[in-house]
Amino acid sequence: MRQLFTHRRSHREQNNAAIATVGILDVGDFRIDTEHRSATLRGEDLALTPEEFEVLVFLTTHPQRFVTPRTMLATSWTRGGLHQTEFLKALLGLRKKIDAVSSGKQYLRTEPWVVYRFDPNSSLAT
Repeated sequence: MRQLFTHRRSHREQNNAAIATVGILDVGDFRIDTEHRSATLRGEDLALTPEEFEVLVFLTTHPQRFVTPRTMLATSWTRGGLHQTEFLKALLGLRKKIDAVSSGKQYLRTEPWVVYRFDPNSSLAT
């Protein structure tokens, strides 16, 4: 068990180093600071967990792309860092935090057949 936690911590540190090289991401109404691992939506802090932050960075760097949990988990920067249940929990938490400040805009869309898509230019939810 100790090896698992050590492996996950090591992998997360590698992910943090890779994400930190990006800097500031301005995507639609979002501003993501990868160095400080913070994100705002229209100036309001989202207060994300590390897992939620990783999911947001992945989705915002792949806007309008259809993403399945398997697709994201197969990427090199999440491999070994998140499992499907953690990904889904992070995605739900992220959606809840975004929805709390989104004024009816639907940035994270669930498409048929359990696919997710980030829309930085969201219109009002339908």
